[in-house]
Amino acid sequence: MKSSCVFAVLLLLVALPSAIHGTDVPVFIWGKPSVTYVPALSRYATSEFGALIESQTDEHTFTLIFAEDRLSTEDLSQCKLNTQTCFRNLAKLSRKSYLPNVNEPLQIFQQGTNEIQSVQISADGTLSERIVPKGGAIAVVNFDGDDFASHDALIDSLYNKLRAEFGNILAVYTGKTPSFRYSKLIRRTRQAAQAPDVPKILTVENIFLMAYEKFAVGAFGKNLSEVTLEKAEKNDTGSSETTLQIDIKGASGPMLSLNFLLAQGSWEIVRLTYDSEQYYLRHRVHINQHFSYHCNSLQYYTHDMKKQIIFGEVQLQPYWPTEGRSEFKRFGDSWDCVGFTSPGILTGLFLVAIFIFIGAYGIVWMMDIRTMDRFDDPKGKTIIVTAAD
Repeated sequence: MKSSCVFAVLLLLVALPSAIHGTDVPVFIWGKPSVTYVPALSRYATSEFGALIESQTDEHTFTLIFAEDRLSTEDLSQCKLNTQTCFRNLAKLSRKSYLPNVNEPLQIFQQGTNEIQSVQISADGTLSERIVPKGGAIAVVNFDGDDFASHDALIDSLYNKLRAEFGNILAVYTGKTPSFRYSKLIRRTRQAAQAPDVPKILTVENIFLMAYEKFAVGAFGKNLSEVTLEKAEKNDTGSSETTLQIDIKGASGPMLSLNFLLAQGSWEIVRLTYDSEQYYLRHRVHINQHFSYHCNSLQYYTHDMKKQIIFGEVQLQPYWPTEGRSEFKRFGDSWDCVGFTSPGILTGLFLVAIFIFIGAYGIVWMMDIRTMDRFDDPKGKTIIVTAAD
């Protein structure tokens, strides 16, 4: 049971990176005492895998290859039978090498001059022709289908049978092609994914600048309708030296009006009107007049809390000529809508308070420890402490 768990965890750890290359398949090698353990996350080219096999074989070695039509590390890690891995016999092997990424491993056996025997094995274990193990020979046992649990049992049975006839065997379990193409899956996912929102820019030359990704309006607590804002204009009637009104027109629907106030070196949005109805921000925000304001979700509500407006990823900044600049083409430093005391800060303060209390309590206890005022004299009379003392 412990070996099976370790085997499954190992396969899960290497399952993802092993499928990145489209022609790579996993390989198990066992049978010879000299089989070495290789790094679990390494990728072997065909030539590198050939060098590894060559180091394990000689003219006295019989090479037995079990080949699936399709095999990937996802099959090894995800195939379960009664909550256990389908490859229970492979998991029990005490000494084996597992290579999750090998590029076309079967090619190296076709390049040599050794005698190669290719046989087909049926579901009941019957071979299309008899395998006679001998030194320097190679036998390829081909599986059909994807019943990996029965294939694992057939591998164990056939390997033990041939090993009883010929002791010097190197066994290899692999696949002809991968059954899972991770690169294609990633490509399809990226193609299906929506393109990121591009911020929309609204500007009134040298007066107002605003960038946003989303503007939605509707009933509070329900799905909001997204509205595209197209053009911003200054309303001279509602503007003065310390006030500024910007009217923003949408592709369709009512107009949005923003009223800004400049006072004591800071500006704020004092009123927001949409469809002739005023909306309010729950918390008033004062921004330094040289700063822009940024918020990932700026929300306004009507006075009766029945309607709602949301700006998504919005950044805006009004401009007054009294600021001493002749041009206004980009945002100033950003003032974010995150509160001063975030949950992390409050958690830290709470923990510090607990440590201070524990430390103070311990110091008070230590201060209450009293030094002995009587000491025993080894030459004198024994000290007797009465209840009154």
